[in-house]
Amino acid sequence: MNLRRGFLVALCSLVLSMVAAANGGSLWRTSSDGWVLRKSPGDKNYRKFFAIGVWNIPGYTREAMETDTELYRRSAFPYLEQSDCYNMVYLPPGKDSVPGNRVEVVGSVGFYEALLKCQSELVGMTDGKDRDYQVRHYLQEHAESPDFIRMLDETVHKIIMNGQGNDHIWAPIDEIVGGGAGNGWCWSPQVGRTIKRCILQREPHALVFTDLVGISRGNSYLFERRYLQTHRQMPAAPPYEALGEGAKQLPERPLLGFVQAYDGSPVYANGTTDYVDYDLPTLRRFFYENLKICAHDYRGCGDVFGINSFIDCNNYPVLAGIAVDGIKAGVGAKTPVWIFFDGNGYAQPGGQDVAAFVKNLKCQMYTSVIHGATGVMFWNDRSLPPNIFKALEPVVREMAQQVPLFEGRTLLTHFEGDIHYMVKRIANGNRVLIAANTSPSTSALLVFESHHLTLEPYEVQVLKLL
Repeated sequence: MNLRRGFLVALCSLVLSMVAAANGGSLWRTSSDGWVLRKSPGDKNYRKFFAIGVWNIPGYTREAMETDTELYRRSAFPYLEQSDCYNMVYLPPGKDSVPGNRVEVVGSVGFYEALLKCQSELVGMTDGKDRDYQVRHYLQEHAESPDFIRMLDETVHKIIMNGQGNDHIWAPIDEIVGGGAGNGWCWSPQVGRTIKRCILQREPHALVFTDLVGISRGNSYLFERRYLQTHRQMPAAPPYEALGEGAKQLPERPLLGFVQAYDGSPVYANGTTDYVDYDLPTLRRFFYENLKICAHDYRGCGDVFGINSFIDCNNYPVLAGIAVDGIKAGVGAKTPVWIFFDGNGYAQPGGQDVAAFVKNLKCQMYTSVIHGATGVMFWNDRSLPPNIFKALEPVVREMAQQVPLFEGRTLLTHFEGDIHYMVKRIANGNRVLIAANTSPSTSALLVFESHHLTLEPYEVQVLKLL
């Protein structure tokens, strides 16, 4: 009986793979050295895939994806037709093919709407400010229920049918640990694992990208994890008493008090939405330890992991590298990491002009690659003028041209102070040094073999070695 079941599963997987190939979709898997591998339609072999993705196109996509999916898709196409930037684009699924043979990132809207609808239909719970806490725990407990799985499967099927076989990967719940779709309490790892399983049952060779958090300083999951070290289970109502005597709460959003680092340090100053003012060494520790824990506990929710902590990374570009280190420490060095960057100045540091901010972003991007990221993603604020988005295009184009270099074998990585560098062996046998200085104000000297490089603040250098 088990042999027969195994044969049927294998047969179904083969048939679904053939259907995916026939519909024009790529087959995906990951490698043992931190890369996503793609077999494009018509290719015989899997090849390394360095992601350069975009979410929202300022000046073109003026409405949110969930507001009018057809309008959003139609509005994005004129830019994609004339641009050679970005090989991936977040889009609601549609029947028309994306210009430029790009890969679509799908699921964020479909799952967002399905999960919100699912939450709204739950009865017997408070309609007050604690509802997210109660609903998320209810769904955690029922993540394997037939009704919940049926809802997820219908969502996956609808997205696939609406996409008409266009090449795509999946990104189900954005900021899953941070709360996603509602942002009041974390989604549980159980829910994330169930979503991934439903996707793979329909598309066995799919790729699932999981953006863990938008705030790497802390989240409600880390509070919950600490709470359960001394309690058997989470209570029916949020345990506000655990926040400590005299803790101030924001009346409109009291659950923010539970957004904490791994050690219980608060993210927000008492009773406000302002960040607590932590120094860089503390933030480095928070980024590494928080992301290590979250990546480890949510490792079954995806194939590729990332974050989008724009405010802190814009203030301290080194944190883009620390984020990669933390994620890989939690989920394993072999797992691919793609980091989101602030592509249109949503969290641009005050007083920083466009050229300086683009230099800052370039430093963040290359620092993440030096630390082992194999993809860069850009979220854009549609409400802002597109001046930063446009000024960033040459850097994005340069990143695309450097992909053969990034795909080379890593011979060495080294981080010391503000200097981060790696040495790559490329296809012709040459060695290439990639270096970044993450200091906002101080130049630094890098001596490597016979080379002496002076890097200005936020400067990146790529050098062919002797």
